[in-house]
Amino acid sequence: MALVLNEAPLTKATQAYVIKNPNQVTNGFTINDDYMAAETLKLRDQEQIAELKNYVKNFDMTSINTQDLKKIGRALYENDIINIHAYRMFIEGNLAFDEKGKQTATHVEFNAIALFSERLQDYNDFLKKHPENATKENLEWRQGMIAANHAVGALSYFANSVRSDLSIHEKA
Repeated sequence: MALVLNEAPLTKATQAYVIKNPNQVTNGFTINDDYMAAETLKLRDQEQIAELKNYVKNFDMTSINTQDLKKIGRALYENDIINIHAYRMFIEGNLAFDEKGKQTATHVEFNAIALFSERLQDYNDFLKKHPENATKENLEWRQGMIAANHAVGALSYFANSVRSDLSIHEKA
């Protein structure tokens, strides 16, 4: 007598994260002035601000794809503007993966402001519902999600700013 087990095939496939409010352009992480944008990203000199503003001027955080988020995230991470946990938010993009775990739909545009905000809210809800999962590592990941939301808010401000001189106001 042969025993046959029919197991479902293991897969790493996931559909893209479904954004509930794709038209969201402002939230608690929205930044409305150059000082706060620079402070959020810990930019201290005019040259850093000008370089970042020039880099993000062609990106729209409300209509961006995973490929571009990866580029932006890498630039921020390599310049020590964000940590590894925040960087992970950028490189995960819309969370679409095939059965082998390879990212898919990397060219599909989505609203990163809404995506990052909703993912953070979902994670906060998860931790409230399952407090036993509020481990050191999970709380570090949550802090990275918060940092990524702050970064997207600042980047969105810089990308949309019409000012050519984003000066930092120094206190005497």
